[in-house]
Amino acid sequence: MSSLRNVPTTFVENNENLVFRIPTSNSFTHLGDELSPLDPPQEDVSHDKNFEGVSPTYTTQPRQSSSKTRDTAMRMNSDGHDYFPIDMSNPVLPSDGHAQPLKKPQPTRPVALLIGDSIPRYLIGRRLSRRYRVLNYCIPGMTLQKLCDFVPLLVLAEDPAVIIVHCGTNNIATHNTSGIINLLSKLDSTLKSLVSGVKVAFSGLTGNGICPHTDIQICHINDAIRQFCEEHNSVFICNSNITLSHISRDGIHLNRRGIVKLAMNFISYLRSTMYSKDDSQNFQQGYSNLPMRTHLC
Repeated sequence: MSSLRNVPTTFVENNENLVFRIPTSNSFTHLGDELSPLDPPQEDVSHDKNFEGVSPTYTTQPRQSSSKTRDTAMRMNSDGHDYFPIDMSNPVLPSDGHAQPLKKPQPTRPVALLIGDSIPRYLIGRRLSRRYRVLNYCIPGMTLQKLCDFVPLLVLAEDPAVIIVHCGTNNIATHNTSGIINLLSKLDSTLKSLVSGVKVAFSGLTGNGICPHTDIQICHINDAIRQFCEEHNSVFICNSNITLSHISRDGIHLNRRGIVKLAMNFISYLRSTMYSKDDSQNFQQGYSNLPMRTHLC
């Protein structure tokens, strides 16, 4: 609005009295460009020749919706992107005044299952891989027999792309090496029959800090598991870098340093699955030159 000094004064003759009509705004009247929708246009002000460019603005009262339901509409721009539904009766738009296009849903990451006994139960799945959504289903006291009955419901619900199995420690007291390999073979065939093309990896058993004879038996079992994986197109994760110094006071479970070692072995395997099949085999062959019986060191 311009200053009053630049606006000429208008003389209106009303009942033989001169009235000074100065365009001003107060609580009783409005200027021509400030007419509200409810006020009628002022003829003597809006059509005066001395007020060029000032004309009454006629607006219609917004239509009130009688129903409480609000109409929504989907807006679409020129390039074909869909927009969020907009409440037409009370639209709420961003600061720039334009509706934002719908965000495309992020593609879901493939699932990697970690199943077995209580040895790797403290591993946090989201810290093992960024590409896979790692789910830890390690249960204390799990045996290979129970795992064969447990995996059908779990695998069908998650549809994993990679399965890491760390189980067999609780079977040492009741089964010999050949018996554990037979149970492992049954588990391997069950997993591969449930999900076609799934990558199965068997983690080597960790040492025993209480009984030296049990620790020697674990080394023989790991040798048999590695040979089984080579014959049945599975991957063996060698945990020979976990020694007795990484075993906790109970002689069975891992301490913090041992858990870190086990996590690094799993991370290395998950990274190898991002490449071709030959690279996965190279991962397995990379451990073939390492000494297998290092738990007694």
